[in-house]
Parts: sequence; C-alpha cells; structure tokens
Amino acid sequence: MLQITDKAKENALDPLWRMPFRPLFLGAAIWSCVALALWLLTLLGQGSAVLRVSPQWHAHEMLFGFAGAVVVGFVCTASQTWTGLRSPSGRALVGLSSCWLLARLGYLIWAVPLWLPVAAELAFFAGAAWAVGRRVIAVRQWRNLFLIPALLAFAGLSAWHALAQTQSHSVAVLALLLVTSMVLVFGGRVIPFFTARRFGETARAKWTWLEFAGHGLCIALLLAVALSLPKAWAGCAALVLGLIQILRCARWRVALIWREPMLWSLHIGYWSLVCGLLLLGVAWCGLLPVNMFLLESAAIHTMAVGGIGSVILSMICRVTLGHTGRSPMQPPSATALAFVLLLAAVLARVLLAPAMVAYWLSTALWLLGYGIFLWRYGPMLLAPRTDGQPG
Repeated sequence: MLQITDKAKENALDPLWRMPFRPLFLGAAIWSCVALALWLLTLLGQGSAVLRVSPQWHAHEMLFGFAGAVVVGFVCTASQTWTGLRSPSGRALVGLSSCWLLARLGYLIWAVPLWLPVAAELAFFAGAAWAVGRRVIAVRQWRNLFLIPALLAFAGLSAWHALAQTQSHSVAVLALLLVTSMVLVFGGRVIPFFTARRFGETARAKWTWLEFAGHGLCIALLLAVALSLPKAWAGCAALVLGLIQILRCARWRVALIWREPMLWSLHIGYWSLVCGLLLLGVAWCGLLPVNMFLLESAAIHTMAVGGIGSVILSMICRVTLGHTGRSPMQPPSATALAFVLLLAAVLARVLLAPAMVAYWLSTALWLLGYGIFLWRYGPMLLAPRTDGQPG
C-alpha cells in the first residue's frame, strides 16, 4: 500500500505532473492524431520539404512515439500499484516527458540532426527502464522483472529503426511484435480479471503450461525475426502462438461483456491481435496463393490498428477513470462510439487496401476515435482527482 507522507506537497504539484499516465497518455493520443494527419497529407501529395514524413517515419512514430509512450505511461503508473513505491512525478516526470517530446519534434523536422532525437528517445526508454526496474527490484517482484529488458529493447529498436537504411521494415515488424507480446502478457493477466470482477464471478484458474507456452512462443517469435531466421520458421511460431491465444481466450467468461463497452473493447482488441498473428503466420508460411506483401500488410495493420490501437484506447480510458477517482465502469458518453470507430478503422484499412480510400477513411476514423478520448478524457488528465487524493 502506497504511503503518502506529505499530502500537501503532493497536491501542490500541477495535476499533469502527478503521475506518468497523465502527460504520456495525453501526449500519445495527441501525437497519434498529428502523426496520422501528416502521413495522410503526404500520401495525398501535400507533404512538406521541411518535415521528415516518410513511410519509415510513419512506422517509427506510431510504434515508438505513440505506443511507446503509452507503454511507458502504463508501466510507470502500474509500478506504483505493484510495489507501493511512488511512481515518477514532478521534475522526474517532466524530464521523462521532455525526452519523449524532444524526440518527436526532432524526428519530424529535417533540419534537426538525427543524433538528437535518437539520443532523446534512448534516454526516454532507458529512464523508464530505470524507474520501473529499481522499484520492482526493491520489493523483489520478480514476475515483472522482464520489463527492464523489454524497455531497453524498445530503446535499442528505436535507435536501430531510426538509423537503419535497408532494414527499417524488419525492425518495425520486430518492434510491433514486441508491443504485441507485452499486450498479450498484460492483457492475459487483466482482461479475464476485469471481466470476472465486473460480474461478481471468480476468474478461472490459469493453466500454467498454457501461460508458459504463450510466453515462450512470444520469445521464440521475437528471436526468429531478430535473427532473420527463415520466414517459415517465424510464421510457424506466429501460427502456434495465435492458436495458443485462441485456447487462452476460450477460457475467459464473455457471455455478458456485450453490455459493457469497457469490457468488449478489450476483448475485441485482444482477438484482433490473435487474428493478426494468424494472418502473419499464414503469410510467412505461404499457405495461401495470394500476394504475400498484401497479406503481411493486412496482418500488420490488424495487429497495429485493431489490436494495439483498440486495446490502448480501452486501457487509457480505464486507467484515466480509475486513477482520477472515477469508476472505470461508468465511462463518459461517446466512449463506446470511440471504440466502434477504432474497430471500423481497422476494417477500412485491411479490407479496402490498397485503394486510397483505405488510407484516408481509416485515418479519419482513428482521428475521430482518439479525438473523442481527448474531448472526454483530456480534461480529466489535466485536473486533480475528484476524491481529493494525490495522483
């Protein structure tokens, strides 16, 4: 249990700098909209010679700028709950957030030397690894120790992707699979727990062998891609991992989730990740007589938009409500609409590609979905808790 020794000092902080989720969720949501809008304008022939907007930039900013910020905001906030030790706040949080913002601006503007955003982003992820790691180690919470190498891997991949000339796509896929693996780990912990608790039921006991098999296959898939092993090997790992997740999901209680947007959004997002893994496995194993590039792109965007994008939107809504003194099961109006818009975005991107309508329609739907988050949840992130407690 967290002990606040100086409540007055805590409450003297500007609300934005009291907990990591506040600036990082807000910044991630805003930046995802800015980055996608700039990317769409470039595709429509309205790009600027001043801005470093390219396919590589688009992938980098959605993986490391958007998803990376949410991952850091989530784990740094959750580490306080796990360990009872205060999460970064005040000047430490300003410094961490400034590194993230400096990286975003540096990667965007051509005139900025590339070493500057690379160094800033390395400092951002390494700082997060230090902040989470020292708290986890202090209380000997070994089950979350994997976050240290995971965050350091984010740091290394972000620099590798920014500096790579011919391998940027492979590095982006590897980063996507790293985010996917983290969502599978944490989603597998919290989604069935949230579901069972909402309906006053007891979550089914986990099958240890199933959990370890899933974690092991995540590692195997990441290593296969990182080591550039034959595509078929990585494809087999993706297929088996997807099948393992289907078995895992089949044990979750879902009969009543459809009346609760805060639950069905998490489940559908998780299922989208599973579908993406299966599509990726089919593409890499060459199991269908179709264009592998298009099938791989469909798999990637099923995971990125339908899986990671949807799960992130649902989780940042839930965390924002819970950590600002509100009930996660009483979301503001239009929250369910935001979730539906994200699901429509992935359908548009996957089913209509490569037609141009797929890009502008999916981008517009994303902007609307995350725009609703900024409209309804942004003020919560900027205001003190409703119950007057620190945080």
